[in-house]
Amino acid sequence: MTTHTSAVSLGLTLLLASMTTWVAGQTTYSPHSRFGFGELQSGAGISQFGMGQMGAAWMDRHHLNTRNPAAAAFLTRTTFAGGFQLRSEKIMEGDSATQGEIGGLTQVAFALKKAGGKGAFTFGLQPWSNTGYDVSQIRTDDTADEYQIAYAGDGGLTQAHFGYARKWEGTRFERFESAEGEVVDSLRIIAHGTSFGVRFEQRFGQLLRTRSIDIANPIFLDTRVETKDTHRSLGLTVGFGHERLLGKTFDRDRKLVSSTLLRIGGIAAIGRQHTLDRQNQWSSFQTLSTGPIEIDSVHSSKETFVLNLPLSWTLGMEIERNTNDGLRFRVGAEVEKTPWSDMGSEWLDPGVTFSDLTTASAGASLTPRSLDDAKSIWERSTYQIGWRHSEGYITLSEGQLAANTWSAGWSLPMRGSRSGSSFNVALNWRTLQAGSSELGLREQGFGAMIGFTLHPFFKNQWLVTRKYD
Repeated sequence: MTTHTSAVSLGLTLLLASMTTWVAGQTTYSPHSRFGFGELQSGAGISQFGMGQMGAAWMDRHHLNTRNPAAAAFLTRTTFAGGFQLRSEKIMEGDSATQGEIGGLTQVAFALKKAGGKGAFTFGLQPWSNTGYDVSQIRTDDTADEYQIAYAGDGGLTQAHFGYARKWEGTRFERFESAEGEVVDSLRIIAHGTSFGVRFEQRFGQLLRTRSIDIANPIFLDTRVETKDTHRSLGLTVGFGHERLLGKTFDRDRKLVSSTLLRIGGIAAIGRQHTLDRQNQWSSFQTLSTGPIEIDSVHSSKETFVLNLPLSWTLGMEIERNTNDGLRFRVGAEVEKTPWSDMGSEWLDPGVTFSDLTTASAGASLTPRSLDDAKSIWERSTYQIGWRHSEGYITLSEGQLAANTWSAGWSLPMRGSRSGSSFNVALNWRTLQAGSSELGLREQGFGAMIGFTLHPFFKNQWLVTRKYD
């Protein structure tokens, strides 16, 4: 009987992807996730997170870049990326503070690429936004005396994607001269490579929000407003990546032993039409000793908003240095812009508006020795550090949302796998607040992500036709 391991592998990956459709569950306690689409996610994988979540020029041979659709063409073979995250978040306002822990899956992503090929298909699921909050405050009124206003919400939006990337390479001859200056040999080397990629994306999900007024005086009825927002949109993201050999050194056997590479890249999430179906229900409650009892559903309404999401673009640059003793060093930076102010704010809460989002990221990584030269796991591991700053997206009365994130990463190749698979860990520390007032609502969060980058098994050749008796 003849079969193809490629078909088996594809079936397994599709099955795993279908089992993880809940990947965009609640992974935040942020009160600021109440506004807009919730807390936006960068889309970076665990292997990218340690370097400031960079993605525009972050092109790796063994790890899948889940931000730039063109980067998959630089992979050496079929690749899977996924993992799990845990977060501890602390919310502060004035002298009061509260803390909680949450966790969930990160994105699940695949790149199907034949070893030595120039093209790659990518697909997967990843969270685009998250919502999760439960806050309240006590107020007093001359008529109703003391009452409590509470806000609660959960949900999130998922992004399912499918794309294709293609790479073109340019070569040149490297000539070797004798001591007398005569050309004695020549070698064709890859001098540069350029890739382009396109990714189709479907965003979908629900955001559930509740606002309630609980009046201490039993004469008055309590009220609750429940809002369910159902989101959906179909869009396109394009990307490019360019890698150029700036410097190189050869040994006596004409073997390349050191090199310097320059990478530049860009991402453009094309503006798209986004549909929001909103259902509101106003209810009245009477609080008894057994708890709140609904007296009447006062009013319900349905609305549909057609939103035009703005174009978002990212540009980045990276330099990689490889030495003759196996050390590898990478450093890069990128900037991202999204003109959210171009989109209408009529569907937001009163006093809340969109504002232009600007994000800057930088990161560096170090691998002390190559896999063949390393004598311990510490020498063959890769260590990362990164920083990311964002400002904008939502503006409140206190000012724009602003966040700073410091991150560190560690990647350990699985030596026994013979395929370049790795175990990845990323840690991050984030602060978020609106405006600069120390009396306003502030957030501090520590997160840990653990995951794997897996390459083909079955003798490392998933996409090769085989015969089975």
